[in-house]
Formats: sequence, C-alpha cells, structure tokens
Amino acid sequence: MDNSVLPEVIISVRELALMNAIDNTFSNTRHLLCRLHINKNVLKKCKKMFETKEKWDKFNTAWNYVVLSSIEEKYNDHLATLHKDFSNNSEAIKYVTVSWLNSYQEKFIAVHTNMCMYFGNVTTIR
Repeated sequence: MDNSVLPEVIISVRELALMNAIDNTFSNTRHLLCRLHINKNVLKKCKKMFETKEKWDKFNTAWNYVVLSSIEEKYNDHLATLHKDFSNNSEAIKYVTVSWLNSYQEKFIAVHTNMCMYFGNVTTIR
C-alpha cells in the first residue's frame, strides 16, 4: 500500500493473530475493536449466568452504559454501578472485566474511541 492511502482507523474483531498483524503492519493506524462483536460475545458468555430475562436485560443495559460512556467520570460511575448492582453475578463481572476491560478498553470504550474519525480511510474485516 502506498503511504498516502494508509487507513487512519481499522476496526476488527478480537482475533489475536489478526490484531498482531494489524498492529505490526499499520503501526500508525488506530486499531479498534467492533462493539457489535464484543456485545455478541458478552451475550453468548453471560446471558446464561442470569436466572431471568429481566436480570439479563438489566445487566446488558448497565454493560452498555459502561461501553458507551463518553467521559472518564461517567465511565467510572457506570463501572462502579455495574460492580455494585451485579455483585451477585460475579462470573459475569469477571468475564467482562478479564476478557474485555482489563486488556482492551481503549479499543472499544467510547471515552477512548470517540476522538477517532469514523469516515474516510476506515476498514473492517468484512
């Protein structure tokens, strides 16, 4: 690829080989993770941890508040609320924390990604 057409942002799924290739090949490109795929993973892993649809829906809503937090203070507030309101669902909290927040939050949480341009030279794996 010509340096004049390198993407500014690439959005992918959390496939480690692909992530490494993107980071090595496009070192100056911002690499983000697809929220749709993250939420599908959270649904697949966590929904079965809740006794009722209502409890799952409340957790999913709280999780989305965390993901879509556009300022650091709101992110911290929403994350604290998630931990407090779902302390009885420690496996779900552990999954989203260990699998997503600890390692990848800067790649999908709005407070970290909103400054990226979502137009122009953007690519996905689709």
